Amino acid sequence: LHLGFLYAPQSGHQTHAESFDPLNPLDLTAFARDLEGAGYAFLLIDDSVGRAEDVRSEAFTTASFLATRTRRIGLIAAANTSYVEPYNVSRLAASLDHVTRGRAGWLASTGAADPAGANYGQAAFAPDVHYVRADEILEIARRLWDSWEDDAFIRDKQSGVFVDGAKIHPIDHVGASFKVKGPLNVARPPQGQVIVAHRVVDKRSADFAGRHADIAILGTATTGSAVALRDHVLASARGAGRDTQDLRLFAEIVPVSASDHAAGTPQPYAANHVAGSPAEIADQIEALAHAVTLDGLVVVPRILRSGLDDFSRDVVPELVRRQRLRSTEGSVILRERLGLARPRNVFEQPSKQPADTAA
Repeated sequence: LHLGFLYAPQSGHQTHAESFDPLNPLDLTAFARDLEGAGYAFLLIDDSVGRAEDVRSEAFTTASFLATRTRRIGLIAAANTSYVEPYNVSRLAASLDHVTRGRAGWLASTGAADPAGANYGQAAFAPDVHYVRADEILEIARRLWDSWEDDAFIRDKQSGVFVDGAKIHPIDHVGASFKVKGPLNVARPPQGQVIVAHRVVDKRSADFAGRHADIAILGTATTGSAVALRDHVLASARGAGRDTQDLRLFAEIVPVSASDHAAGTPQPYAANHVAGSPAEIADQIEALAHAVTLDGLVVVPRILRSGLDDFSRDVVPELVRRQRLRSTEGSVILRERLGLARPRNVFEQPSKQPADTAA
């Protein structure tokens, strides 16, 4: 299993102790470095543009700051497709991938889950409308990331040729909501395509994740519902002509220590509740991973930082002892770390094979 961590202080299911300040750069730095040291594959930096009480720094700004203070951990920043322009968010994500040298991701959310139309001069829309817009933005983003071929830069001082213009492509997108000419003014990301994650809580979000996501995060309360959402995601991926091997399935878990459990901590919202001793929590994780055929877990403790500290100190070593965690050695590129191939550029022409000159 790979480990991810959801950072969502002061959201509906995560708060923080007084000793942790989400606007303090020293606290953020120590937090990210501790995750990296514990072997987490990525940090999901959540965001909200609709709830005033969610006081925290904007996700891509936070990820860019942490990029300079970490070396290995993936940084997946949230942006809500209902309130962004596709060119801007594609540029942000590609830039983050460059400054992290291939550790970037985009947690794509929609106004169906985080309504904020009143903050952007928009009327309220039905969930399907939000997802139609999200579909178009993801289509645009992936073509913009490919609008520069990998070898477009020549940088030949003798000839004075800096780039090969034939390898830079406008996308000329005309759709229901957007007209985007392109190309992007950022070179193709180191990963080829920035990792896209989406949180799956119902059939609509499962369909979207199957069509577009590299990481589908199952945020559900029971193993049975996680299996049902998994099946929806995989069916959607196959329907879109995708190889399901190009998609990684994660499930959210909310760990509760034995002392918290005994004190009557309420069951968390919309996530798998694992409680007890480290061995008991590891047993529950193994059972969940086997039942759902998971590639990883997204850890969502109720309290920052104590929840992270407890899980990393007590449960991670138990999972390591059982050989249930992926090695942290090898490439730091997030796509490679997750075992995902680097996608071929859609604009790139297949190389011509030399003619057979054999007699």
